[in-house]
Amino acid sequence: MSKNKKDKKKNWFKQSTRIVGMDPVTFEEWWRVKITRVQMISVIALVFILFFILSYVLFSYTPVGNMLPENVLDRSKAQLEQQMDDIDKLNKKISSQDQYIKNLQQVILGEIPIDSIYSQENIQNENINSAKLDTTLSDAERALSDQIKSNEEELNQEKADLFKNLFLFDPVTGEISREFRVPNHPGVDVVTSKNEQIKACLDGIVLHTSYDDKDGYTVILSHQNEIVSVYKHAQKILVEVGQKVAAGGAIAIVGNTGERSTGPHLHFELWSDMGPLDPLDYLSFGQ
Repeated sequence: MSKNKKDKKKNWFKQSTRIVGMDPVTFEEWWRVKITRVQMISVIALVFILFFILSYVLFSYTPVGNMLPENVLDRSKAQLEQQMDDIDKLNKKISSQDQYIKNLQQVILGEIPIDSIYSQENIQNENINSAKLDTTLSDAERALSDQIKSNEEELNQEKADLFKNLFLFDPVTGEISREFRVPNHPGVDVVTSKNEQIKACLDGIVLHTSYDDKDGYTVILSHQNEIVSVYKHAQKILVEVGQKVAAGGAIAIVGNTGERSTGPHLHFELWSDMGPLDPLDYLSFGQ
């Protein structure tokens, strides 16, 4: 019985199938193919293998593979990680800028002395110098250090050229009663009439407005290239924080407010990221 079953299986594999092509009208035979079931299975298997190889090559070595869901997911993940990294860098930059503006406002408003910043830097430098560190530089580190110094010198030269060619609008016209002296007086006092308008020295944005017992009404403007201008002892402020102002536009009225004022005048300061600048290097105040 089992032998008959084996014979039947062998016969099933050996059985052939005839595939004929003919004219559907005249039934004229065009071609015929005779194939056994073993051959048919082999052909189907070969087709599957060829299809697999073709698909592998197509999706692995051509741009078509980028259309696969897993590749799209990988690209989306990479883009998301890059965006998160950019956001993190932007947040750090904004935080650093906010801290810079906060420190600058504290110095300008007299909440902390100017030389306190330099004293902190000196203390840090002393601590660094007192520590026993291996300061031996390799050739690559020395080359990198020279490149950084060169870039810093070029940047400082560019800033110097910028400030040298800087054109400012006189906030008021009058006589200089007190000149620029760092750190005790990082600005100039200009004696003028009480009701004269105080004008913006450059195009900018109102960064700060306030009233202080010592400096009276104060306006701080932020300009391009990290330039900041300060106007103190005003009688009245005409602008609001966040407002855009044009060079020569009225921002306040000259007054005599604050304990440090002894008469109608404008205390004017000019700052950059390098520290306070002497306004008389850039302004004449009508002199």
